[in-house]
Amino acid sequence: MENNEENLSSLKEDKKSKKESKPSKGTGKRVKHGTQAAVFTLVFLALLVLVNIVATTLFERYPINIDLTKDKIYSVSDESENYVKNVDTDVLVTVFAKEDEYTNFSPYTKQAAELLKNYCKLNHKINYRFIDIDSNPDVIKNYSDEIGAFDIVFETSAKVDGEEVKRTRRLGVVDIVNFGQEFIDQLSQAGYTVDMAKEKMGGDMRFFSAYSGQVESSNAEQAFTSALMTVTDPDPVYVTFLTGRSEATDPVTKGSPLEYFQKLLTANGYEVNTIDITKEEIPKETDVAVIAAPTVDYLPEEAAKVSDFMQNGGNLGKQLIYVASYSQDKTPVLDEFLAEYGLEIGEGVVCETYGENYINSPYLTVAAEVSENHRDNMITQSPVINTIYSRPVNTLFDEQNMLFTEKCVMSTDNAYTAELTYDEQYQMVPGTPLTKGKQCYMALGTKSKFSDDGSTLLTSNIICFGSEYMLQNNILSAEQYNNSEYVFSLLGEVSHKSEGVFIKPKTISSEHFDINAKQRAVLMWTFIVIIPMAVVTAGIIVWLRRKNK
Repeated sequence: MENNEENLSSLKEDKKSKKESKPSKGTGKRVKHGTQAAVFTLVFLALLVLVNIVATTLFERYPINIDLTKDKIYSVSDESENYVKNVDTDVLVTVFAKEDEYTNFSPYTKQAAELLKNYCKLNHKINYRFIDIDSNPDVIKNYSDEIGAFDIVFETSAKVDGEEVKRTRRLGVVDIVNFGQEFIDQLSQAGYTVDMAKEKMGGDMRFFSAYSGQVESSNAEQAFTSALMTVTDPDPVYVTFLTGRSEATDPVTKGSPLEYFQKLLTANGYEVNTIDITKEEIPKETDVAVIAAPTVDYLPEEAAKVSDFMQNGGNLGKQLIYVASYSQDKTPVLDEFLAEYGLEIGEGVVCETYGENYINSPYLTVAAEVSENHRDNMITQSPVINTIYSRPVNTLFDEQNMLFTEKCVMSTDNAYTAELTYDEQYQMVPGTPLTKGKQCYMALGTKSKFSDDGSTLLTSNIICFGSEYMLQNNILSAEQYNNSEYVFSLLGEVSHKSEGVFIKPKTISSEHFDINAKQRAVLMWTFIVIIPMAVVTAGIIVWLRRKNK
């Protein structure tokens, strides 16, 4: 009996012990939710890592940049972006400097470095590298050009007729900036161009360091896009300026008015060089020759060089830009050559009668009547051309023996021509009208023939301007006129050059980070109010959900 009671008591104790050791229902729930929370946390962290990897990859491949500077100095223009995206050749860009030294040297070098990175992000066929020039002498030996500190070299390699051909374009630090016109004029008065002055001072870096305060704007985007055009164009167009007859582009001429025209040609991928026509032959590779307002007439043998160039051994296919000037003396030899293409430079200057057709004086004219032809590469639908101080460009016929002429830019019907004189106040005024009626400021003369098999029409063209001012620096760069856009559209068509890229220089202020009041307000509300409120709200929601479980 006693044993039974003891056994019964022992069983009760065991049952009680098991009951006490059994986990409660609440404890099980806490363990379950804790496990779920840990799993959710791990999944969330994994998702964060995955999103970060994907976002980094996408942003590297398809960059999303926010440029908050006032003039978007680190952004690539739409024109350049379209061109860069279509580059289908591998391009290597080498900056000969340490990256931190280059970006910290000047706001303009910093901007250039950021632009370069954006170019590479837009097209993965373009790659860049920074190389310390002092630590890598073996790399320098690979380049034919003399390389200096802070130089940038664009290069491509391609096989031509089974041989490896490398094409390069070197840019010095001076090439990525624009100097103010007043400073340019001061150099000109001393008999120097920027290139001449920098060579005299020992190179780009010394010149830039001495005159960085004279920099007016950035030229980096224009220089980079130009370099890309040069090294990736399989069939570049070569332009040769002919000097030696006191032309507007003669290096010894002070205040050359066509310096910017040469710069635009280079920026749009043309290969530009200069020869002295009195001593040299026109290079065989030349596609376009330029006679820019010579004040002294050509000798017959010099005109023969130009004529032979245009004939091209009977194959034609060459182009000439001829620029007249009111300051020219008589030029009978050049006049005879122009007449072969049905063109003639008239006497006096073109004047307009009504004030809406000129600026301050009747001979400071503007033209809005532009031929519908040769405008395929223009964005502007109603171009306005500045035509000041223009001599009339007459066409001797419309068509004659496979010769054709076309009037490209015209005056109004109320125009007239006159010699300029001075009145009693020594103000320049038009004299007695020489001719009245519609005048031509710019014309095209075309000589044509069929190829020997009759399948192809061969042409050589002369684009004739009545005034050097139509290609002058401040007029080509002026936004209110469309001279550059029209000239490059016409030139691109006759020379079979692809569409150019026109880029407005960017002025960089001393402030590296410049935002306006609206942008400042958006940033303040985003980072001080919206993001913190979103975080707090999400935290409250998570806390309430976990509390109720």
